[in-house]
Amino acid sequence: MLEEVSKLIDSRETAGSLEKAIELLEKLKAENPEKDIIRGKLSSAFFYKGLFSPEGTREREDAFDNGVKYGQEAITLNPRAVYGNFWYASNLGYLGMCRGALASLASIDPFKKSMEVVLKENENFYFGGPHRAIGRLYHQAPGWPISIGNKNKAFEHLEKCVQLAPNFMNNRLYLAELLIDMGKKDKAVEHLNFCKDTALNPGHEKEDGVYKEQAEKLLKRIS
Repeated sequence: MLEEVSKLIDSRETAGSLEKAIELLEKLKAENPEKDIIRGKLSSAFFYKGLFSPEGTREREDAFDNGVKYGQEAITLNPRAVYGNFWYASNLGYLGMCRGALASLASIDPFKKSMEVVLKENENFYFGGPHRAIGRLYHQAPGWPISIGNKNKAFEHLEKCVQLAPNFMNNRLYLAELLIDMGKKDKAVEHLNFCKDTALNPGHEKEDGVYKEQAEKLLKRIS
């Protein structure tokens, strides 16, 4: 059934797929209360449910809140859980954005702690995901003394995630945004053109379309 669930989450842009995945996972959780992977998968399903919900809605916030809850449960069962830590942190980051600046600042330490677990266990997870997430954090967070923002550290991680998964557009987009902020527009253009010229993945047109649109906007802004 987990294989079926994974297929449903992968086809998340198809109407009803995420709801069906959540339904199956809730059933599996009741039957296998000791399995952290089930809660990790639930966390990922709720992340996408939140991502596809309209911004500023209670539906979006509640989905990320559920994703945080299931991620926490997975980590409680297994502190080294890759799925649990990655999707817990991912939901936590977006939940913080839903709730405002103070909530975002409060989420930085637990976000970083969980992503560092994933980084240690499997740096390749979800297309270089832990490098992408930690790099984005270092780029977006305020600098010292308020927080941990550091563009040089951001560059190390974002460059690495592009090396690990060069065809994943979000890796390129985040690196390009950082390069622009670092005054390296020529390098940024290379990554933005890649996003602009890359075909959308079948079944993931909505997500990839967002990355492509953002890349095109940035190209116009810096040209």
